[in-house]
Amino acid sequence: MESAAVILMGGKSSRMGRDKAALPLDGQDFLTRLVARFQEKFDRIYVSGPGGLPDLRPGQGPLAGLETVFVRTGAERIFLTAVDLPFADPVLAQLLLDGLEGKDACLIRRDSGKLEPLFAAYCRSCLPHVQACLDEECRAMGALLDRLDCRILEERDLPDFDLDRLLLNVNTPADYHRAEKISNSSLQ
Repeated sequence: MESAAVILMGGKSSRMGRDKAALPLDGQDFLTRLVARFQEKFDRIYVSGPGGLPDLRPGQGPLAGLETVFVRTGAERIFLTAVDLPFADPVLAQLLLDGLEGKDACLIRRDSGKLEPLFAAYCRSCLPHVQACLDEECRAMGALLDRLDCRILEERDLPDFDLDRLLLNVNTPADYHRAEKISNSSLQ
């Protein structure tokens, strides 16, 4: 079965003060970096948002991106990641995609109890639930997850992955500085 990865972009980047997709890291902007990394493991890469697949419901957040990808492509299963996760790992992504097996979604629960819905695998079966949430003007990913049959992988069951690094979400200048430090330390 064809594997597809979706890179979500299109947020306002208000806390960062500039477009996060264009932030440089190791000589590439975040978007270019993620496309290159995911092309190694996935058959198709879709960019959801400006310059890619424009949302069917602009301004409605990640749920609108998820809806758009399923409606505008033939994908049965997709892996969703956000452009502001510059260290996102396609190997871990494939593990989550493989974990779908009859479920609507497969995602990670951190030791803190927090779920990671923007680094997760989704099956087309979730589309009616996505559309229902959007129709009800409920844009929260948590509201969607409450409606889905999800497989949850616990952080403790993924010891081979440094989730603090791989799931570093760069939303602010301080987060970006931390990403630069992590990147520089991994080059040494």
